[in-house]
Formats: sequence, structure tokens, C-alpha cells
Amino acid sequence: MLSPSSWPQTSSPRPSPWGPAAPSACSAWLGWPSVPAWRSLSCGGGPQPKSQLLQCLLKAPQYEVRELALEGVLRRLQEEEEEEEERGHQWLDQTTLSSLTSLALHETHPQCLAKVLSVLCVLSTTTALSWSGGVEMLSQEELLLHLLALAQNSTHSVELHCAALTLVSRLVVQLVSSNPQGASAVACLGQWGALVCSCCSEEQPVEVKLMAAKVLVNCTATVLTSSHLPLGLTTTVSLWRSLFTLLQDEDEDVRDSACDFICNVPASLLSTDVTGASVCPPVALDAGVGLLCRLFELWGQVPAGALALTEWLLGDEEANYEAVAEEASSLDDEDFLFEKGGLNLWAEPVQWVNLLHRHVHSLLLGFKQSQAPEVPGQDQVHQIQTLSTQAQAQALSSQNALDSLPALPQFCLTLEHARLLLRLQRATLALEVLDRLR
Repeated sequence: MLSPSSWPQTSSPRPSPWGPAAPSACSAWLGWPSVPAWRSLSCGGGPQPKSQLLQCLLKAPQYEVRELALEGVLRRLQEEEEEEEERGHQWLDQTTLSSLTSLALHETHPQCLAKVLSVLCVLSTTTALSWSGGVEMLSQEELLLHLLALAQNSTHSVELHCAALTLVSRLVVQLVSSNPQGASAVACLGQWGALVCSCCSEEQPVEVKLMAAKVLVNCTATVLTSSHLPLGLTTTVSLWRSLFTLLQDEDEDVRDSACDFICNVPASLLSTDVTGASVCPPVALDAGVGLLCRLFELWGQVPAGALALTEWLLGDEEANYEAVAEEASSLDDEDFLFEKGGLNLWAEPVQWVNLLHRHVHSLLLGFKQSQAPEVPGQDQVHQIQTLSTQAQAQALSSQNALDSLPALPQFCLTLEHARLLLRLQRATLALEVLDRLR
């Protein structure tokens, strides 16, 4: 029997032992009744049932045959999902499932690999899969590490990258669901969180951001809102930040897809003005930040959470501001005359900053009223001091830059003026929050 690692990437010029019946058999298995040739196809002689036929197709030396067979499996699984069939996937026996998992570990053709990973994504929701890398079974952590490496090294192929990260995310959710308190011992979960966050950045293709949105939606109940903090505070907050980034993405489909996280939030955590049904992105963003603040209270992490939100308030665009200021200073004032189109680019960031400040202010107000005064810990004091120094420097440089602008900068240097005002506002509001934390 051919081992998956030895399968060639292209059709061999030599006569195939499968002969011309291979495409016909694949067509027949996929449900094309006009081609009955599959009945005579065999891997070793004699008629084969359809399950054995599928196994033969998955081991075909031609990658086109393997890909076509996998497309048929995926299409049938998706149809069953849409029809919400409760009988399970009885047409896939254990041997076929083993062939699929083995193919996922050893397939070298990118398109075939993406297809089999997509198949396993669907199967993993209802079927217990056994993963064998050869003689021995892979542990959960070994499997996660393998799939994470595959996702990280496949960014050249959007289809493969999305399929790999979707599958590993399904497995992470299953792992956390089965053992929420022990999941923190799995070291690679932080690596998974970082990879998901990297898929939410603005420069990513829309397909990748849509995949990341679905991943975050699917892990809302298990990871993002878990009372056990299975991934730890830092990684969990980073995932929330990535979700909020997607809710503000320029692509409407990405924003709408990210909104669905509301549907997976436990009802006990939702405020009375949010029903749990799908909402528009601005409402989802507001509700999401409010929910995160309630989670900080539930986790007993209000000071740490407030500091995290303060970092968001300050923003991470310092390098961009300096580059823009340098570029602006090199141009004549006439180049900016009546330039107002870019001003709208800063409307949403201003709303985001105000939303953040409103929620963190409410969080700290409730915390001060419900808790006896406590002396901040040494780490917290150090972080407050660091952020205060950064905010003061940002406020001072922003004010100096505003003072250096020519008269009526809102007309002659509209975009630069708007940027500096936002930068100053970020620093001022952050300093106000930090004063409350002292």
C-alpha cells in the first residue's frame, strides 16, 4: 500500500495502474449516476463497496483524484450540516476516518491538504477522531503543535492557512471545553492565541479576517467568556482586542461576521438592553467592551483590566504619528489647502476612544464603590508609572505640535490637526484613568 508521504504531486507520465477508470470511479462515488465504472474498480481485485472505493480514491497517486474525492466528501458533509441530519456520518466508517486523518498529517499537495483539513473541520464537531502519525497515536498537544506549525508556515496559501487555523481552533475549543481548568497547562494555547490575533490585522486578506472572525465567534462561550480564564488574562484580553479590531474593519462582511459573537455569549453575562440576537457592529462593539468590563469583575482582575484598557486608550500608533508629522513638514502649506477628505478617517477612532473611556470610567467607579481601599501591588504601581510617563510625554509632544501649526490649522492642515487632537485626547483621558488607579 502506498504511504501518504510517497504520493507524487502531479500525475505520472507512466501508465497508471488505476487506468482510465479512476476519474470515472471518482465521478460515480461523487454521485454522478451516469458513470457506473466504480463498481468494477478495485484496489486489489474484485468489486469494492463504496467505503472501500473512497479509501482507494484517497490513496490515488494522482493528486487530482484525491482532491476531487475530498471535494465530494466535503460537499456531502456540508449538505448534511445544512439539513441538520441527526443520524451522523454513518457512510464514513472508522477506516475511512483514519485515512482522512492520516492524509491530513502526510499530504504534501497544498490544495489536497486544504481540502482534507476542511473535511476534518466539519467532522470534528460531531465525530471523535483518532490521529496517528505512524505507529503511535498523537497526543492532543502534539497534534496542536503540528497544526499550528502548518498554519504558521502556510501563509502563502490563503485556503490552506484558513483551513489549518480553523481546524486547530476547533480542537482548542474542544480541549478547553473538556478541561477548562487544566487547559492552562497546555503551553501551545498561547501560541494559538497569538496566531489568531495576527490574522485580525488590517493588512490581512479579507478571507483571512473572515476566518478569524468565525474562530473568535466560535470560541466566545468557551474561551473569551469563561470564568476559568483557561488561556490566562493576557492572551484572553488580546483575543478580545482582536475581536474589537474586526468590528471596526473597513470591510462590511468582516464587521458583520464578527458581530455574531453576541449570539454565543452566555445569557447571564448579557446586559438587559442586549438580547443575544445578532446586532449591528457599533452596538456589538459597545456591548463587547461593556461585557469585557463585567468579565474583569468576574475574574477579579479589575485593576489589571483597567490598565489594559488604558493601553488601548493610548493607542499604538506612535511611529505612524512621527512619520506623518515628518512628511507633513516637508510639504508646502498649499498642498494641504482645503484638504478635508481625510478627516473622516479619524471619526471612528474618536468614537472608539470615547467608548473606551466611558466603560473604563464606569468600571473603576463601580470597583471603588464596592471595594475597600487597597494599596496597589508593586507590579501595578510600576505599570501605572510607566503608562503615566508615556501618556505625559504623548500629551506634551501633541500639544507642542499643535502649538507649532500655522493659524487656523483646521482649514490649512486639516488631517494633521485632527490626528494631533486625537493623540492629545488619548493621552489626556489615559492620564485621568491612571489617576483613579493610584
